[in-house]
Amino acid sequence: MFNFKTLKLTKRCDSESTNSFVGIRRNENGEVEFRLPHGFDDFPEDDFDATKNLFFKMYRTFQKFERDSTRDILDTRSNGKDQIQKEKDGYRFKNKEDSDVVLYSKIALIENLLDVYRDLALDQMERRIGADEKVDYSKIDRYLDRAIYLAGDVIYIDEMDLPRQTLRYESTTLIDLFCFIVCELQNELEEEIEPRVQELAHRFSEQHLSHEESLFNEETFETTIRTLKGALDDIHKRTAYKDEDYWRLYEAIETFLYGELDMENPHEDGTFWGISNFSSVWEDMCATWAFRDFNNGINSIIYADTDIVFNSRHVSNSKSAGYFPIYKKENFIDPFCIEFRFPDYKKRWLRPDLVFEDLNHTFIFDWKYMSETCFIQNNIKIQHDATKQLCYEFILQKVKPTATVKNQFVIPSFEKNKFLDDSILHERLQKNFLRVFKADFSAIQNIYLTHD
Repeated sequence: MFNFKTLKLTKRCDSESTNSFVGIRRNENGEVEFRLPHGFDDFPEDDFDATKNLFFKMYRTFQKFERDSTRDILDTRSNGKDQIQKEKDGYRFKNKEDSDVVLYSKIALIENLLDVYRDLALDQMERRIGADEKVDYSKIDRYLDRAIYLAGDVIYIDEMDLPRQTLRYESTTLIDLFCFIVCELQNELEEEIEPRVQELAHRFSEQHLSHEESLFNEETFETTIRTLKGALDDIHKRTAYKDEDYWRLYEAIETFLYGELDMENPHEDGTFWGISNFSSVWEDMCATWAFRDFNNGINSIIYADTDIVFNSRHVSNSKSAGYFPIYKKENFIDPFCIEFRFPDYKKRWLRPDLVFEDLNHTFIFDWKYMSETCFIQNNIKIQHDATKQLCYEFILQKVKPTATVKNQFVIPSFEKNKFLDDSILHERLQKNFLRVFKADFSAIQNIYLTHD
């Protein structure tokens, strides 16, 4: 297991690369780095707890994004994620803008352990039915056919099939060690821990660790890892009977304790962990935030270019251009199109990220996974995006002539929610009253993770 204290952090302001990868991989110098999202320039350096907490939240975020994306595999309807391909190291699909997205969702040293935990029944492993040298005289009549008959009407039975501990003391300790690691992981992943797992984990901790030692504590990480390695080695030496379940437990624990993020071979499980195009995740995070906070008695979402899973259901209820899943408020007629009258008399449909209205206004929102400097400098992409936003505003103003329309870009930020100072924005944004909102990444991520 890697040490969060020594994991190299790479911020966007420190990197010359412009791609939108977020996660852990090797850089050009062969170093394992944790590449942070846009807006994290002020993320603290050398902060064990901050790095650990961000890692586990991103781990949960990628898991949810993978689940939500791959649910569409079973859906025969054509949609924006209908080209999902399962690969050895993750998933590959196209996002709604037809950009390639690769999600590397596996970290072998964690996934192997959790897979074993899900597959094996610990209570069944603790007690088995097997041969035992003890004799239960109340059942002796059932074993007469196996008995050895001696002189003087004496019979000898050498073993009976009785409940016994198939895994002896040392192997039972292996289960305790396994449960200790699982318990520590599930605690960080904010998952519910089974009482029996907690009980066995506590038993291991009481016998092998001091009260304050923990696997994910900055001060005790290294000593705890050493203790666990020593316990595993001792168990392995002392255990004579090693069945298939023993080896599954042993290898999962060994991989966790000794494994690293081996990223030399890009085709092996766990070589990358993260996503090649984080903008797809950011858009789903923002849409989830919007459906929780902007869709109530006062505010109302009238249009959203998304098919997120919100509280166990896909939110889309319509389709744009015949095949892109979108959400529309009941009785809202989609006006977002441009008509080409000559020579084909066709329509080109447009899809703003989200439109909502309250009592006084109508926060056309455009989710942007970009740094704030892009909105200050003369960035070509932002110029194009500004044109699209103004086009949405123009169309919306035609169908709602009395509405006051506000137009915003929403970008991620490690800071609390606030608008970027209008006076420093590029003049085109200023002149057209296009604002940039820096959204609290952590707060939005928490909403995303709690509305599965």
